[in-house]
Amino acid sequence: METQNLANATVVKLIERIDSLTSRDVETALQGVVAGGARNIICDCTATQYISSAGLRVLLMTSKALKKAGGQLLLVCARTGYVYEVLETAGFTNIIPVFDSVEEAARNTA
Repeated sequence: METQNLANATVVKLIERIDSLTSRDVETALQGVVAGGARNIICDCTATQYISSAGLRVLLMTSKALKKAGGQLLLVCARTGYVYEVLETAGFTNIIPVFDSVEEAARNTA
């Protein structure tokens, strides 16, 4: 996973599939970014084609860790794709803000 530091957030470009086989790698990467002091993380899900409940758990745990630290998790994904549909069905769009672009998400960080 690629990371990019912006002025007020770290962007993490997520992989194509986040499932029971890959969720640990995603979790480890995101925990590393949090441990490195990031307050705001933008997960770029534009390349992500599939996310399972294991992937949703990783996003939820990361969001909670960032909120404890005074930050937030933001997501970027197409609102017409499968990943957004899963996020919406699971109620995650009410918990974690979703944006159409990294630039838009970055403008919404504190």
